[in-house]
Amino acid sequence: MVVGTAGHIDHGKSALVEALTGTHPDRLEEEKRRGITLDIGFAFLQLGDVSLGFVDVPGHERFVRNMLAGAS
Repeated sequence: MVVGTAGHIDHGKSALVEALTGTHPDRLEEEKRRGITLDIGFAFLQLGDVSLGFVDVPGHERFVRNMLAGAS
């Protein structure tokens, strides 16, 4: 199953993914430096026989193209 995050900037999408999976989806140095998601991030969680994939998308309006890429 794939779960996608969507929401406004600074509403905790990446923090939620990290809390659920133990993996922070922001992987780019610029994302870490600026503290915002710039591109699609991924994290995975195995719950027994169920595999969950999380797609974390940017919330800032300047990165709508990246968000749409993650949603498709």
